[in-house]
This record gives sequence, structure tokens and C-alpha cells, in this order.
Amino acid sequence: MRYNSVKKYLKILSAMVITSSTLIGLSIINKVINIHAVSKNLLHTKGTKKFVWKFGDITYRKKGTGTPILLVHSLDAAASSVEWSKIINRLSKRHTVYAMDLLGCGLSEKPIMTYTNHIFSQLINDFIKIVIGKRTTVISSGNSSSFVISACDNDNSLFEKIVLISPEELQKGSLIPGKRAKSYKAILSMSIIGNLLYNIAVLKINIKHNMALNFYRKGKLTDEMIDKYYESSHRGLSPKSLYSSLVCHYTNKNIKFELSQIDNSIILVEGCNNKNFVNVIKEYTSINPAIESISIENSIKYPHIENEGEFLKALNIYL
Repeated sequence: MRYNSVKKYLKILSAMVITSSTLIGLSIINKVINIHAVSKNLLHTKGTKKFVWKFGDITYRKKGTGTPILLVHSLDAAASSVEWSKIINRLSKRHTVYAMDLLGCGLSEKPIMTYTNHIFSQLINDFIKIVIGKRTTVISSGNSSSFVISACDNDNSLFEKIVLISPEELQKGSLIPGKRAKSYKAILSMSIIGNLLYNIAVLKINIKHNMALNFYRKGKLTDEMIDKYYESSHRGLSPKSLYSSLVCHYTNKNIKFELSQIDNSIILVEGCNNKNFVNVIKEYTSINPAIESISIENSIKYPHIENEGEFLKALNIYL
């Protein structure tokens, strides 16, 4: 009996040692990945400013003089204001241009929290009120369009015009966190396993693959751009917090009612090579018939990157 007890104890001890060793190994792997991802330090540029906000400091750039324009990049764990690099200088010749890194993105703070549409709509309103201080034209990209619409519905006096580039289909806003999503979010919140799952999701090869799907002109998706997105996905305290909120649908919101209430001028921009662009335009204009639309050739989701010349030419008509 005593021999069996010792044998059982040794088995438990061995399992504990193996488990501990595995977790230590995974922790080291996570740290090595993070160090490597930020080693090039590509995101730090001269002239960045800080907006001290209640949920975390927001990094932004300000360029030019004239009527104000706020650029809001698409909402993704790897995204940042780098998205606007091709057009910010040209826009700044006639306008005061503000390009922010959203909370949880780029060089802005990335607190451990659940990110929601309401948080980002508050950020937009507060940034315009406190930093810009006057009515502003807001240009948003992709899924960020939903909280820009919510922000305008909350206080339309802050907005001049709204430009939505490749907004998501409105039905996606109806997806809400289910039991599986909540369980997955709980797993992602674990320090070692969660970090490993996140690091796999934002591997450079995965970022490149996902972005390439939305580019018609593949040559416009440069290695430098991918490197910057990869670095953005690893900077800050908890970059995985935004990722978990996104994939588990905590950032979603049905904005159909808000969209129908807005009287501000709204311009919807789509890439001609986006298979769903006609349906998206019909969907938005059926709710708010005053919405105007532009289609840009040789582009899918990022006309402001793939065909920036035609994009700016078309946009100047409205600005």
C-alpha cells in the first residue's frame, strides 16, 4: 500500500513538472514573439500627440490648416492610423487633418477591458469636443463606420459631413455574444494560453493573408505595411483585449435606427471590385435615402490605399 501511494504521488508530481515546464515554455515563446514583433519600431513617428482620455491615452497626428477632418481607421487588433499614410499629406494641403490610433490600436493605450461600440462612439465625440473644438468632417473605414454613426446620432452638432469607406453590411451589427463567444473570450483572457492563441491569430502570415483578400491590386499591399500592422498587433499592455471583443461580437451594434435619424451629409465610398458594394449601397440608402455614394475603380475594401488618386479626386467634390 505504501509503495502504491508513493508511485501515485510520483505520477502526480511528474504531471505537475511537465505541465509547469510546458507553461514556462509557452510563456517564453510569447515573450520572444512580442519582442520580435516590435523590434523594428516602425510606428513611432515625429509629431505624434497625446489625448489624455478617461479610458486611456490616445495617440494622434495633426497636419495642415483649414477646415478639420478626422480620419478613423478600421477597427482591428492590427490596425492603426498607418491606414491613412497615402492620403494624409495631400488632404492636409487644404484641411487640418487629425489621424488617431483608436483605443486598443497602434500606439494608443490598450487597457484590459471589454471594448464596445459605445466606448468608441464616446471617444469620437470627446475627441472632437476637446481636441478639435469645432464641427468636423469624419472619414471612417470599414467596421468603424458603425460607431461613427452612433457618435453622430448622440451629438450631430459635432459633425459636418460623414464619409464611410467600405462600411460593413448592417446585418453584421445584429450579431451578439453567445455562450461560445463568452467561453472563448474567457479562454483568451488567460495569461499564457490566451496570449498564445492571440499570437497565432496575428501571425504576420495571417495578417497578410486577411488583408490580401481585400486588395484588388496586390502590389499596393507592401511588406512595410504588413510589418507595421504586425507591430501594431503586439504593442501595448493588452492588445488581445480588443481582439477578443471583436471576434466575440462585443463591438457590434445594430445602427439602422441611428442611420435613419441622421440629417448630416453622408457619403458612402466603395471599391468597384468589392462583390457586395452594390448591395451595401442599396442597404444604406434604403434606410437613409439622402446618402450619396461613390465607387472607386481598381479597389476592394481600401480604395484610399489602392487608388488614392481617384479616391481623393472624387472626395474633393464633397469636402
